[in-house]
Amino acid sequence: MSGRQRGLKRKAAEQAEIKAKRAKGETDLSDNLKWDYYGEVVKNVCPLLTLTSSTLPGCQKAAGFDIDFTVIKTASGRKFATGASDWEWWDESVPGKLRGLHKDGFRVIFFTNQAGIEKLKVTPEELQRKIEAIIKALDIPVLAFVCTGENQYRKPSTMMWEYWESKCNQGVKVDRSKCLYVGDAAGRAKEWAPGKPKDFSCSDRKFAANLGVKFQTPEEFFLGESPAKFAWQTIDPTTVLGKVAAEKKEYHSKSPEMVIMVGAPATGKSTFRKRYFEPHGYIAVNRDTMGTMQKCVKAATEALKAGKSVVADNTNPTPAARKEFIDCAKKCGVPCRCFVMDTPIELAHHLNYFRQNQTNGGVRRIPDVGYNVYKKNFGAPTKAEGFTEIIQIPFVPKFDSKKDEELFKQWT
Repeated sequence: MSGRQRGLKRKAAEQAEIKAKRAKGETDLSDNLKWDYYGEVVKNVCPLLTLTSSTLPGCQKAAGFDIDFTVIKTASGRKFATGASDWEWWDESVPGKLRGLHKDGFRVIFFTNQAGIEKLKVTPEELQRKIEAIIKALDIPVLAFVCTGENQYRKPSTMMWEYWESKCNQGVKVDRSKCLYVGDAAGRAKEWAPGKPKDFSCSDRKFAANLGVKFQTPEEFFLGESPAKFAWQTIDPTTVLGKVAAEKKEYHSKSPEMVIMVGAPATGKSTFRKRYFEPHGYIAVNRDTMGTMQKCVKAATEALKAGKSVVADNTNPTPAARKEFIDCAKKCGVPCRCFVMDTPIELAHHLNYFRQNQTNGGVRRIPDVGYNVYKKNFGAPTKAEGFTEIIQIPFVPKFDSKKDEELFKQWT
């Protein structure tokens, strides 16, 4: 066996040993820090990866940090790390600052989005090794919470922080007014400083705002620089609160009919259907649950022939998508009405994330491509298609609980 082969065999054995330790929740770190997963498996991975301790005392105040390009940067100079060891401190002041926070009674915590795990671009073991190396170099206890994909824990959702507060702080109540969060995704435009690129998002700033904790960029916290101009980059959900529209108390018909819903993803079609049609006996047909248009049309035909009304709850963006339902109504001799969700696309994007968080990941968010396809194909409904009536439904916030309202107010 050559020296290279022996080296590869030794490396493979080391990786297997590391993976086995991770599986048992064991690490080389002190303070009984252990890795664990939380949440229901989606796409072969749990949504939340945690590094916590059952023996560290709880803290009233926390200093949260993003990791990449906040605490560390790639040693290779690349945008994405080439491996677990491809890192160096973002600035030489970082370790001293973090140790100082620990000395002052803060619990130092990493909160990081790592969608690359779900996309199979990085392994959990690789990320674990990197985080462990950072903590060993700091020589202070640090907790870590990793969102592994595009799920309900992804910042700016507050669920990672709330998980720490409720399950990993030994029951100690946190005073968020004394907490802070530092991250580089701050909504700064290109050239916010000479030669600086645009921030890829504003998720870190929104994360802090949703929590109600102080926010700073790495430049502000570590280097003492003045705040730069920024933009939130998405709609402020509070701007639509208090909106009032003349709302009909009844939208249903007392005789059998076909209703076709039209609207981009997450514009409130299903909520509208459940609130105004299903309580009156309407049968819902939906390709997401039934699988094919043929099954939807068959179910609609059977319901109409049985004297029931039907509501077709899909995006239905084109005349072609609506035609089969309209033809079905004609064959069964019933009128067909169209309800168009008049919700701005930027608000629909917000509702998309809100729905995922509201259902605790039960309903996954629709990828942006779904909105692009809808916008590209959309053709406004007309009576020439065979509708007896076309009704525009403006978005009016209406919440079933105070918790839902507070969640809706959060930046997404």
